[in-house]
Amino acid sequence: MMIYQVGLARETQSTGLTPVAGPKLTQVSPEQLPDKGVGGSDDLPSGTCQKKVCKRDQNPEDMEEEALKDYKKMQDDLNHVLDESTRKLSESISEHSLSEKRKGIEYLKNRLTGLKPEVLLDPIYIGLFGSTGAGKSTLLNTIIDKNYFLPVSGNKACTSCVVQVNTSHSKQHEAKIHLLTDEEWKDELKDLVALASPDEDEDSTERKEALLKICTIYGTKAESKTYEELCRMKPIVQIPNSRCITLRETKGEDLSEKMSPYIRIQSIHSGARAETSNEDQRTRLWPLVKNVEVTIPSLQVLPAGVVFVDIPGMGDFNSKRDAMWKKNINRCSVIWVISSIERIQGSSTHEMLLKEGTKAFQCGMCRDMSLVVTKSDQMNLNEYQRERNTYNINEHDAILERNETVKQDKKEMMKNNLKKKLPSNSEVLHKADLVYTVSAWEYWNGKVLNKEETEIPKLRKYIQTFYAAQKRNKLKDHATEAFVIFSLIQSLQSNQDAQHQHVKASCLKALVKQKIIDLEKGIKECFQPIEQPLKEGVEQAKQLYKENIQKILFREQGYQGFHRTLKAVCLKNGVYVSRVFLRIDINESLAQPIYEKIDLCFGDVFRIQMGNSSTLKACLDSFKDTMQQQLQQAMAEYPTADIECKLKFLQQETEFIIREAEKFILQKKGEIYHSLTTSIQKDLLPYYEDAARQGGFQAYKRMQTILSDGVKSEVEKGMFEKAQENMRYHFQELKVEIIRKMETDFSDMLSLVFYTWDQRNSKLPGLQNEFLFIRSIQQKLHSAGDA
Repeated sequence: MMIYQVGLARETQSTGLTPVAGPKLTQVSPEQLPDKGVGGSDDLPSGTCQKKVCKRDQNPEDMEEEALKDYKKMQDDLNHVLDESTRKLSESISEHSLSEKRKGIEYLKNRLTGLKPEVLLDPIYIGLFGSTGAGKSTLLNTIIDKNYFLPVSGNKACTSCVVQVNTSHSKQHEAKIHLLTDEEWKDELKDLVALASPDEDEDSTERKEALLKICTIYGTKAESKTYEELCRMKPIVQIPNSRCITLRETKGEDLSEKMSPYIRIQSIHSGARAETSNEDQRTRLWPLVKNVEVTIPSLQVLPAGVVFVDIPGMGDFNSKRDAMWKKNINRCSVIWVISSIERIQGSSTHEMLLKEGTKAFQCGMCRDMSLVVTKSDQMNLNEYQRERNTYNINEHDAILERNETVKQDKKEMMKNNLKKKLPSNSEVLHKADLVYTVSAWEYWNGKVLNKEETEIPKLRKYIQTFYAAQKRNKLKDHATEAFVIFSLIQSLQSNQDAQHQHVKASCLKALVKQKIIDLEKGIKECFQPIEQPLKEGVEQAKQLYKENIQKILFREQGYQGFHRTLKAVCLKNGVYVSRVFLRIDINESLAQPIYEKIDLCFGDVFRIQMGNSSTLKACLDSFKDTMQQQLQQAMAEYPTADIECKLKFLQQETEFIIREAEKFILQKKGEIYHSLTTSIQKDLLPYYEDAARQGGFQAYKRMQTILSDGVKSEVEKGMFEKAQENMRYHFQELKVEIIRKMETDFSDMLSLVFYTWDQRNSKLPGLQNEFLFIRSIQQKLHSAGDA
């Protein structure tokens, strides 16, 4: 018998595994491979030692890059073996007539298929989240080492939509400009027409912006048209049927020039006009741009698989773009809240942005957050010297001193705000670098600060370290899971005594059933602590609703231009993003007192990424540990030659089932968190619709009255109590789904392990070669993790 060989050569910078080309692998006899236990490193090929020796003279960045190359090679080898194995299992399904046997093979095939994703290509999203003009695009250009690649313009707001930047192995620079679908545009157009209708406040910003968008697409004659008339009009701009424009260039600067008109903000403040000439079709498509995906060649300074998301402002008027704004924040593993040095010292906008970003901890995928202060080289030295009463300090030292002060002040501010939302032992509260002070200008010009002092290299190093750790651990987990599954496949052939196997399976199923009942009780207890804060929050919301709605409807600085803005809020069911008044969300403002009461408790239940301190995570882990112990005791009562590999499989699959449950919980937690605002929005919908229909003289006053009276009426009818019940319902549904999933998954697992495989009629495919090869990959990854 021949098996796959583990190569020893280092010249090709391989992982120590002979390169795989197509379906063929180099083969050797099994006795040539050492026979060590799982996870040991003594049985690794001798080439690994050569590799470690040559690393002594390398700097950390080169070692990081080389490690990622090694992981890529190991991933390719692992995926090739898994492909071959799933192919063999698929072919063997047709050989079995009994549904139980076919189901068992299908289980194994699906598990191996699930271990084949491109681990190193599975992106890690880093969101640059900040108000317009904060320098996000300039920072991103500097991080990717491409000055002026994304459009920048001094202190003006430049980026109009979400821009995603990732790398590929292609030498081409590519941009895909995704446009709103016809249905999405008509949905926005209806609201734009309502905002643009002749009424009081003729000079309002919202009306001018609405007219600008309409006339840009349909021409200046469209200004007085109704919605129905506009739908019948032919746009003056050429809109591709695919609703996607693809640009490709070899040089980055050429792509930058071509895609800039689609990304730049066009507004009345930037002097944009609704041109009717054919001068620039690209510029006139801007109202339809939904988002832009940019792909650039691989970078030396950053690993492949990192995706940057430039997230402008506080959302968008268009429902689809606003939903994408939220989606992009929630899918980011890391969020950088961006604010310039001058704004952070004299404005609270960054605190509002941090508040929005913190929501990603509660209902998104966020693992880490930092405040990144841009333009940190800007300083009036004379003013600084007078303020500090220190006249002998030079510009270089003054900048560094001021930046360090900003870091300490804002770090304390961030911690205080995060403590209100997150449990005290959350990792983000204890990390060393919560605040970075960066300077793109000095990075490129170096007149006052050196590159290290600009902290751009520091941010890059953070990205490299975070990425490498995530990928190594995930690849190691995949290899270990594959090894245990292959071990089980090797042992299943020994399941000969049908009665003995049935007794074992029945015993374990009864045990699992009881433990799942205990888990259900544990989950119910886990959700119980949120009851009291939820109840207190409802009472607080009932006391404060008048004050909270008045803050929105009756503005201290007058109503100039706000009439149109309020109409836009009503058209968008209580949520609107204004260039002047920022993000307005009536539903969330009314629910805020409840969130302030439940946030800490909600964080304890779900925690960041289901972290180890999560109450729900602790509940699931306790169930997992108990299950694994009970399985071990039960298996010991029925000793067989293959008990060790069966037990490892049962324990691993228990881990897998729990992990899948955690993924399901992460998908649902955002829905649970937003269930309060969703319920409130539903109750207030008739009042939003009524207020949006108001026009003519005193329309603003009538809208105020409709909304004030409507909120009062719904509160008296129990609006907050209904929101409370809605959240309780979502918690209950989550518990039911977890238990249902557990019952199904454990039943399938036990049926597979203890099914009788008759050698004559239901032989499994031989996968010993693959088993030995997977073992070698797993051992190398364990060794890499220990190095």
